[in-house]
Amino acid sequence: MKPSPGPSSLNSEPVLAPPGAGLPWAQHLLLKYWVYPFIAQRTTWQRSEENFYKVHQLIQKELIGLTDLQMQKRCLVPPQLGLEDSSRYWSILMTLEHLLIVGRGIFQVVSALTAGRIPDGKADTATVKPAAQFYDRNIVLEFNRFVEEDFKQFNKTIQNRQSSLTFQHPWFGMMKAQSWYWLLATHGMIHLKQIRAIKKCL
Repeated sequence: MKPSPGPSSLNSEPVLAPPGAGLPWAQHLLLKYWVYPFIAQRTTWQRSEENFYKVHQLIQKELIGLTDLQMQKRCLVPPQLGLEDSSRYWSILMTLEHLLIVGRGIFQVVSALTAGRIPDGKADTATVKPAAQFYDRNIVLEFNRFVEEDFKQFNKTIQNRQSSLTFQHPWFGMMKAQSWYWLLATHGMIHLKQIRAIKKCL
């Protein structure tokens, strides 16, 4: 008997958890009680800045030579640490859009906390999913500008790096600006792995 085709080989979308459902409990515990206190809180601003450039430049390299069709093809990637189930069936285009949404959101949080203000609203993983369904080369241009120009401008808005103000992250809990800044590179690394996994099925 032939095995039935997997979700990624069917025309219909795979059945995944809804946006914002969170991570498996074991991952949640690992991130909150190990990664956050022993890595996020101990990573310096300078190291986080270096890591941002390292990770995002690697993402840029992964985009070189890809065609429009490859950029827009959605692929179901295997589960990985830090990736919600609802985010596993994306294209590279959608992944880039998500990186822009989250990155710009983190810019706002860090700028506010270091300026002595608590950001409005709340961080919610369900609200930062990509909307794009078709390929648009402008997303790549926006991403390059985000890495090469916007990040430098954002750093100029950072005021009191020692601010004690906190803002809640849905997985890590209450975090200071320094940990939110650390998250920029960490979030990029998660989706660098996703992009590499997507490329394997192109």
